[in-house]
Amino acid sequence: MDYDQEKIFFSGQCLEYDTIDMFQMMIDIALEPRSVLAANVAKSKNRKSHELNEHLSKFDPFMSNNEMLMRTAYGQKGLGMPRLGFQNNVENIDARLLQKFVMDNITPKKCLIAANNVHNHDEFVDLCKERLGEMLPLPEQHYQRDATQYIGGDFRTWSESPSVNISVAYESAKWSDPKVPVFFVMNTIIGSAQAFSVGGPGKGMYCRAITNLMQRYSFVDGAGSLNYSFTDSGLFGMTVEGPASNAQDLLFL
Repeated sequence: MDYDQEKIFFSGQCLEYDTIDMFQMMIDIALEPRSVLAANVAKSKNRKSHELNEHLSKFDPFMSNNEMLMRTAYGQKGLGMPRLGFQNNVENIDARLLQKFVMDNITPKKCLIAANNVHNHDEFVDLCKERLGEMLPLPEQHYQRDATQYIGGDFRTWSESPSVNISVAYESAKWSDPKVPVFFVMNTIIGSAQAFSVGGPGKGMYCRAITNLMQRYSFVDGAGSLNYSFTDSGLFGMTVEGPASNAQDLLFL
């Protein structure tokens, strides 16, 4: 299982012989009733995740940059909410809250099922109907999700690192916008580069981040594009990293 600011992914790989068992296991994980025990486990894991992030941030002060970028762009709601939630809200997790989340979000109209290398498509469709046929259509029209609004802004934070990381982004396009492919093409053209790996087979050695930044300026330790598309909005921009002594040079690249 993985997730981002607005989607949850349940995925698995198996031999074709085990497809039915794998599919059933994923359904059980996604739809099983949330018990008090499950809520306590979730609470404990979430608490440990916050502790781990706090520990790792001592070694990588820029690991939360993307999350801070989203918060700056959208505020502390919608897409700007932290992926792990607020640490002081961990104790509010209970079975009823988890069950309501499942009922509001894991519903027929909000789910997408995809599989590849399935040799018989009709059999897989029959499997989905058989295992998910008991999902009753919920009154989804009564559940309204507030649309996220782009607000923009500026955010700066201090760290003990001798390096500086600067991200500049602007609102781009949501998933349904016909301009989305343009941003994906620009994202590929700009690419990404790190000082310890400036090219080679399969690494995009001719992307603009390398040819126009990494190879041209000695103070650029890393550079790359940012490209996010969501239901309500999107972000596109660039991030650069280098010595703090060259912060002004990095800002005006």
